[in-house]
Amino acid sequence: MAIAASFAADAEVRRGGIAFHYATPLTARELAFYSRFEVLVTHDPLPRAQVDELHRRGTRLALYEWAVAFYSSLATPWQRSISPLNRTPLRGHLGATDADAYYYDPLAMRGRADAIAHKLASIGYDGVFLDATTSESVHPDAMKEFARRHPSRDYDEAFADFLRALRRDVKLVVTNQGYRKAKNVLPFVDWDISESLITYPRDGKFVLRPWDDPADRWNSIAFLMRKLIAPAMKKYPRVRFEHLNYVDAADSSLVKEIVAIARRYHAQAFVTLPSLGAAIETEAYFDRRP
Repeated sequence: MAIAASFAADAEVRRGGIAFHYATPLTARELAFYSRFEVLVTHDPLPRAQVDELHRRGTRLALYEWAVAFYSSLATPWQRSISPLNRTPLRGHLGATDADAYYYDPLAMRGRADAIAHKLASIGYDGVFLDATTSESVHPDAMKEFARRHPSRDYDEAFADFLRALRRDVKLVVTNQGYRKAKNVLPFVDWDISESLITYPRDGKFVLRPWDDPADRWNSIAFLMRKLIAPAMKKYPRVRFEHLNYVDAADSSLVKEIVAIARRYHAQAFVTLPSLGAAIETEAYFDRRP
């Protein structure tokens, strides 16, 4: 009877999907909250004791990695050894406006997958979150150089070779907006994260997108889900999808609405402040009722 009761209790456990928290270390309250998710993404490694405790509670950890570039101020020895697409630093586009960035040539990244796998093993993490994937995230000047160097090659097809190598050594791979180049990205990942498809910035604050505005379909939630996400989900059923969205304040009713919209389209959701440094605690993540 005790064993049966234990199995019943386990069956009642409901976990959220992927949580994002970019401030370290975690407080005791944050650790307890994030231990209720399947995966926690952090920007920098957590202390090993917190890594071990989250693992003990059943949460896996993924470390942030900018997919297409790196900042010179944070460059590793391996990054300093390669030949990036840009000889002089670039700022802006999807990178910071006040930091120098160098963009990877995906045909000259031998050793990158090994370097990531080694880093994850050294900190006890399970996998990696590749932020801002695909050629759409590459600075236009760097893309021009890629086309000059490799006139017969497609950037995203070349990047897929890196993902294939990464998949061999890393057991958890999460991408940001890989659905945009699904055939090159999604065969190699476990989760894909959309960003700001439910809320978006307007007039200095984050608000819900319109549901289905005939005059502005490409800014409408229902149209974006049907046009961008549903086809990728259908073609790559093994990949799990989550919608990351931002709000300006910890409004639990708005978070609940965003989570409900994501579930309507058979996906998970996570909602956070733009800093990604503070938890918005709500049971909506863990309640699977309609």
